[in-house]
Formats: sequence, structure tokens, C-alpha cells
Amino acid sequence: MKIKYSLAALLVISSLNATEDLGIISVESSTIDDKFETKTTEISNTTNITEEQISKINPTSIENILNTIPGITASNVGNDRVKIHIRGIDNQMYMGEKPGVAIVIDGVPVQETTGKINLDLDNIASIKVIKGSASYLYGNDAIAGAIVITTKRPKGLSSSKLETELGTFGFKRLLASTNQSFEIGSLQLQGSSRENDGYWDDAYLKHKSINGKYQHYITDSSDLTFGLDYTKRKTGDGTSIHGETESILNPKSVGEVSYAGYYDTTLVKTFLTYSNDIDDTSNLMLNISRYEDDTSNRATPNATDTDHTKLSVEEWIQNSFKTEYRKSFDKFAIMTGIDMARNSQKSNDTARIDYIGYSGAVTTGTVLGDSKNNEDINALYIEVQNQLTDSLTSTLNFRHDTIKYDYKNNLDATTNATPSYNENSYRLGFNYKLSNTHNIYTSYATGFRAPTAEQISGNLDKLNSDPTLDIPTSLDAEKTTNLELGIRGNIASFKYDASIYQLDRKDYLGVKAGSYIRSTDDDEELATFNLGDMRSKGFELALNSDMKKDISFTAAYTYLDAKFKKYTLKQLVSANTAAWNQPSNAIYQDLNLAGNYVPRTSKHTLNLAIDFKVNENITISPELIVKSSYYADELNKFKQPGYEIINLRSEYKFNKSLEFFAKIENLFDKGYNQFVNVSSSDVSNDMEDATIRVAPPRAYYAGLRYKF
Repeated sequence: MKIKYSLAALLVISSLNATEDLGIISVESSTIDDKFETKTTEISNTTNITEEQISKINPTSIENILNTIPGITASNVGNDRVKIHIRGIDNQMYMGEKPGVAIVIDGVPVQETTGKINLDLDNIASIKVIKGSASYLYGNDAIAGAIVITTKRPKGLSSSKLETELGTFGFKRLLASTNQSFEIGSLQLQGSSRENDGYWDDAYLKHKSINGKYQHYITDSSDLTFGLDYTKRKTGDGTSIHGETESILNPKSVGEVSYAGYYDTTLVKTFLTYSNDIDDTSNLMLNISRYEDDTSNRATPNATDTDHTKLSVEEWIQNSFKTEYRKSFDKFAIMTGIDMARNSQKSNDTARIDYIGYSGAVTTGTVLGDSKNNEDINALYIEVQNQLTDSLTSTLNFRHDTIKYDYKNNLDATTNATPSYNENSYRLGFNYKLSNTHNIYTSYATGFRAPTAEQISGNLDKLNSDPTLDIPTSLDAEKTTNLELGIRGNIASFKYDASIYQLDRKDYLGVKAGSYIRSTDDDEELATFNLGDMRSKGFELALNSDMKKDISFTAAYTYLDAKFKKYTLKQLVSANTAAWNQPSNAIYQDLNLAGNYVPRTSKHTLNLAIDFKVNENITISPELIVKSSYYADELNKFKQPGYEIINLRSEYKFNKSLEFFAKIENLFDKGYNQFVNVSSSDVSNDMEDATIRVAPPRAYYAGLRYKF
């Protein structure tokens, strides 16, 4: 609290001392459009990656892009899908939970099934990463930050492009795009196809997408943009293996049945954006969007781990309306916004085979789950920038969210839930101009994640079974606070951005007995509680040299220290039967994990890429990725080794129109594990109980890009 009061006092004192005529200052943040973005007076650690930089990387997955950003852990789950963590938040979760990161596409936070994101890599124009609490802009679930993706947009120049690429593991990619400029508007169209058999057994990907935008010029200062994106994705199964021995004998996980796989997804996104530069100092934007995600998949292996027992179908529909108005004055600038969303999620689970379940025999076609959840979000947000002196700028953000859920369980109405939440988020910070090339910045920001209606419904279900249980029917939202201090600027031909931070997470929502446990000696401990606190501290450095030089480089270094501050786990000590169905005489113990490291968080991470321009046509770019050791479990018993791998990229420009590009991933065929999890719910668990994803071996990719 002293930090907040000190920042507020500095704001007041500096405002009283501001007497200079300082010219016009402009608000830089926006949740709808990125055309205002600049880091001149930014008070938080952010990273921007442009379309040109993405094209230079020639990514085969979004992990290739995110590896270049300090503070991010991108967990490759196969099938061109990635689960993203920022600054250690939710690294302890390893299945389908959301990672506490807002994924924002063209201004709209999108809900993706199972906490992983499906992206059309070929349609990304830019990526902005906001690290630390970001609910002051994006509301619910932005407790660790936000990944803000802007898709390609029409340009004022007519041009077209064709690309084709082939690679290891049956990788094939085709792309055709065109941009046409007219007197009254411009049009961008693109179609792409991406296929991959995958390194892991049955881990295939089939991705097809068509998208486009039309921008109509209403006046010289206003325009209307319509966008449509239609994507079909089919993915397979089998990226992880059970046990250390099997990971050596069967790294491709042949015959392994994952908890969930065989996703069939249809994504449809439409939006309409109106922008009006009213005058030189003001702008109005409105955005209406609809996002649909229809996904089916197989889930829940049977007792023999030979087949999936359940067919799950989810339908997400997100309808949103946003409007922002900004106005600049001599000494301050203001942005105000309204964010409204009407979202729904339908879920249906049926038995796809006959099997013996926890409650007995289940026949094919039995309805196992049938629910619908409506979510209403109404939010107001504001940002105020104030030029306090010729060197000092302050920024204040505030957002108020009203969230209402209406969850209906069509199989058991007694577990229906209608929780609601009113949450405030804010950010306060300063940017001090040391010189024309160096700035110091600091900020204090808050974030929140509201409990889900399903968590409340689950607690009601347990109370129905035993009303004597001491289980809450209401839960507090998780909260995060992020304090950081940084410096950015230019030295000679180098750009740098370095920051230190502390990210605290309070009232963590979880299950006392562990997230994946079905039985314990106290049934209350199978319910959801606010049960723990965590803290991440660290240092992040981004360093870039002049890309026009014959030799240039980019470097991203992360030091992360993520620990549990308060966290108790229920552990099985001894039993005679399967761990998920214990008899009453099973013995458990409570473990205090305070001070333990959060699993799967490496203390040191480095990404270094060097571009060698052999001549005007040829560029060769080696890339080094280094991760230090980490723990695979909450108890910190199973320490996993770090790894270093080298990738190699190259490009050859025949002329201004035709370009050849190639890449070798894992150049020296390094053997390592991408992911390891050991459950801490049973004292007897060891590395033979681990879930392991073995990294692919050396892989080759090559393609052609033709612009005309």
C-alpha cells in the first residue's frame, strides 16, 4: 500500500510543479486499434513485433515468434497449438486451464477452448505483448498480461503475394494474398493452407483459412473497415508419453492416448470498425465484432488407456461492442472507452464407447454433461496522460467491470449458478526522459480473474451430496499486482529495454486436494477455494541492433524467480487401490509448499539471433535458445535439466519480387524434453509417473515468396 500512496503523492506534487508550455501530448494505449502505439512515454514493459520481423522469422508455429520476447513461456502442445504463460503465472497448471493471459485479436479478447490458442500465423500483422497485470485495459483473466494480435489490414498500395513451403514431418504450406487500392477504399484478401503430419504419432494438423478486410474511405478523416475470417482446423493426438523410460523407448508416443485429442474446430470472426479523426487532437473509434468457436474433441481415456471414452462438443459465441474516444491537450490527454460483451458457451459430453466409469458401467451415447453458460460483461475504462514537466509524464488507467454469469446444468438444475462480480483495475506510472535517447519508467498495475460459474456449480454439486460440508458457494476473484521499474533507449546503433519487476498473485483459485484428484479423506478438499498466494520476481532485457547493418542481432534474456507464498497440498501417503478411488482407510498428509518454486519455470532463458548479410542478396541467421533447469512438480523433488538448441535460418533474394527462404530447427539434433510434469498427489510418484513431451529432432523447412 505504501507504494500506491507514494506514486499518488508524486503525481499530485508533480502536477503542481508543471508550469511549462509543453506542446500537445497524445494517449498511446488503445484496445481497438494499434495505430496510436508508440513507446515514447510508455510506463510498462511491452514488446512489439512487426509484420516485417515475423516474415523474417518465417515461423512454423507461434512459439518461434514468442521465443524472441523476454518473460514469456510458450509451451508447445503440438498440432500448431501453444499455451502461453507470462512471468510464471499458472505454470503449475498443465492441462486445460486458462493461463491468465488475455489473448486479444483485433481488439477483442477471445476465449479459446482448453486454454490454448489457435492462430492463423499467416494472417498476423503485428503482436504486442503487455507483461504484468493488464486488466486495466482488458478486464477479466489478464492477471499476467495480454497478447495483442493485429491481423493484416488493407494498405494504400496495390500488391499481391504467393508463398509455398515444404518441410520435415510432412509440413506443407500455401498462401496467396492480394491488396488492392481504390479511390474510395482498399481491399485485402488472403487464403492459406497448412498441413503437418507431426513428429509425434498421430499429431497431425490440417489448417485452412480464408480472410479479408475492406476499408472504405468515408471522408478524408474517417473510414469504415469490415473484416471476415473463416478457419477450419483438424488436429490429431499423442504428443506426450507416460514415464521416463517410455520417453526414451517411445519418444513419438506411439499408441499413447492423451487426456484430450482429435480436435475439429471451426472459427468464424467478423467485425466492423469505424474510425474518425475528428481533428488534429481527437479521434473516435467504434467496433462491433462476433467470434464463433465450434470445437469437438475426444477426451478422458478409459481404465486401460487404449481409447477415449467421451466426445466433447463446445460452442463459444462472443458478441462485443467497443467504443473509444481520445482527446489531446497541451499538457494532458485522455482516452475513454466502453466495453460490452454478450458471450455464451454450450457444452455437451456424450459417451463414445462402452466403458466402466467411476460410478459404474456407461453405455455408448449416454449424455455425460449438458450445460450452457451466458456471460454478460459491461465495462468502462479511462486513461489519462499528464505532461508534468518537460521530462516527466504520468499515466493513470482505471477500469470497472461488471460481470454476470448465468450457468444452467441441463442434467441437474440444483447446480445452476448465477454469480456476479464487480471489479476495479488500475495502473499508475511515470516515464522520465533522461535524455533524447533514454527514458526511465515505473508503474504499479492490478489484475483480476473472476471465479467461473462452473467452479461455483461444482461446489453446489458437492453440497448436494453432503450438506454438512464446509464449502463456499461464493468465491473471491484472484488478484494480481505488478510493480516494475525499467529503462529503455538507444546506445549508438543499439535499442534496449530492461526492467525489474515483482508480480504478486493472491487468492489463487484451486482445489485443496489437487486439481486432478477425485478422492481424499476429507470431501471438502475436493471443492474450489481461494487457497494460495504466489510471487514472481525477475529481470527482463530486450536488446536489438540496427538491422540495416551487415551484422546485426536481437537478444532476449529473462531471469525469473517464481515461488509459492502460501499453498497447501493434500498428498496420498498409502492406499490399497487406484489413487482416484480411495477406500476410507487411505492415509493422507498436508504439505506446506510455501517457499517452493513454481513448476516448469526456468530461472534463466536466453534467445539470441544474429543476422549475417553475406551480400545484398544472402542473409544467414543462426539462433540460440537456452533454458536453465526447472522442477517438474510442486514438491520440487524432480529437477529437470535445462537445454540449449541452435536453429538456422537463411534467405536469398533473387530480386525485389522473388525470395527463397529456409530453416533448420534443432540444427545439432539435440535430445531434450519440452515439457515434464510429475503429480505431487501421491507420495509414491516418481519419474515413471511423469507426463513427458519429448522435443522433435532436427527438422528442415524451405520455401519461396513471390511479390508482385
